[in-house]
Amino acid sequence: MYTGKFTFYILSENRKTEEILSEISPLEDCEYSFRTVSTLDCPLEVDCAVIADGAEAVISAEKKYKPARLAAIVPASALTEFDGGILNSADDLWIMPDDDIYNEALLMSYFGRLAGAMKESFDYRRLRICFDTAFDSIPDLVWFKDTVGSHLKVNNGFCNAVEKTKEQIYKRGHYYIWDIPKEEYDQGEYVCLESEDVVMQARKTCLFDEKVKTKHGMGQFKTYKSPLIDENGEILGTCGIAHDVTDLHNIHRELMVVLESMPFGVIIEDREGKVVSTNKKLCEMFPGVSAITGQYYREWKAQKLKGIKPYIHGGEEISLTIGGKSITLWLREIPMQSIFGEGIGHIVMFSDITSEQEYAKQTMHRANTDFLTGLNNRRSLFSYLNRCAGEKTLTLITIDLDNFKKVNDSYGHHMGDEALIATSQRLLQSFPDDFIARLGGDEFLVVISGEVTLGQAEEKVQDFLDLLKAVYDEREEFRIMTASAGISQSILEGDGRHDVEKILRESDEALYRAKNSGKDKLCVYGKIMRT
Repeated sequence: MYTGKFTFYILSENRKTEEILSEISPLEDCEYSFRTVSTLDCPLEVDCAVIADGAEAVISAEKKYKPARLAAIVPASALTEFDGGILNSADDLWIMPDDDIYNEALLMSYFGRLAGAMKESFDYRRLRICFDTAFDSIPDLVWFKDTVGSHLKVNNGFCNAVEKTKEQIYKRGHYYIWDIPKEEYDQGEYVCLESEDVVMQARKTCLFDEKVKTKHGMGQFKTYKSPLIDENGEILGTCGIAHDVTDLHNIHRELMVVLESMPFGVIIEDREGKVVSTNKKLCEMFPGVSAITGQYYREWKAQKLKGIKPYIHGGEEISLTIGGKSITLWLREIPMQSIFGEGIGHIVMFSDITSEQEYAKQTMHRANTDFLTGLNNRRSLFSYLNRCAGEKTLTLITIDLDNFKKVNDSYGHHMGDEALIATSQRLLQSFPDDFIARLGGDEFLVVISGEVTLGQAEEKVQDFLDLLKAVYDEREEFRIMTASAGISQSILEGDGRHDVEKILRESDEALYRAKNSGKDKLCVYGKIMRT
């Protein structure tokens, strides 16, 4: 592709010159072809030369063929036969001795200079083709300017951007090229010229963020500008490459609008682990957090975020006190990947779940609590019994109100509700450290999950029954009421778990015995009933 193929036409009546020159080895990346002819047909190809051998051949070649390059082999004595015009039309004069017109050394020397000049021209044309092709293949804007800012050469990308041809742009300035009105020329043009002055003074490549007003609106460019310096160190002008980042800036702004509108805090971490962006919501959660841009996210997290634990929905849960207020955050670190699947950082999101957790706690509390009395309900009872089934000693006390239905029937359900509330209050007073549940209606259950003897349990229950009787006696509506209780106890001999269902049945059986024995009584399972 880059081999120079040169044809040399030798105008001569003999092949002596061709025979001598054919022995010369071609220059690197070159091929030579020699053809001795008496006449030539026009036109001649670009990479060729005519070697006119003798005075007559020189005159013939000059007058008829006008080849791309003409070399004239003439004896010294024959120079007087040519006028100045013919001499000037020859690119090379190969002056030979009169007595040795085919001197090999001289012919080879002359030919070497001719071939070298042709190769130099060939290399220049190929280089120009490569440069222009690459120049116009670059989608960015590329240009060359002189020292006063006139455009000398631009690429197709530049022409497409300004919607003008290269001929229209040649030696024109910024305001004309970008269609800026004359009254705005000073401000827009000087911005561009100032950056070029900086480049020429610095004598090195510089990067600029430049805003350019076009007929389609404002454009944002990343511009690299370099000085053009000749072999003597003189500044010839500048060259520049501008990448239009307007769309990227618009996308960035759109992204920031989205980030700022999000109801949770956001940190964007790059592939090196540094914070590149945060949003306002994060600053509300962590006052002063905007100052972490450029810092390593993991270091900030280790220093500022304590008490991190796994969250049920993935991610991490963080409890903080900010401004005297306790909040709970849900932290998620979402990896970002390039189009090639490579990790390029993380999006870190902080969601305030304080309200959700409080609501969840309230919901759980309502689900496990008796609405009227505020005590635990049957659902929470079985959950609690399963949790403490491995305790050494487990004591259950079932309590049922006597004549409660008569109070409801005589005074109404609201009075019955008051009786239940009063009973619950006395249960909390008598068993402050134990689990208390309302099983439904007028039935309650107390769980003692600790080291307590049956005697101690009986004494506590009897004190409660006595206290409750005294409370009932204070109100006429409640005086017909008493309470009965049944106690059961299980003690583990070794490792294992209590049979919760069995203890519950035994406690119910003890209560049943107490109720059937006249009420207002206490009965312990497996013992003679105590009245």
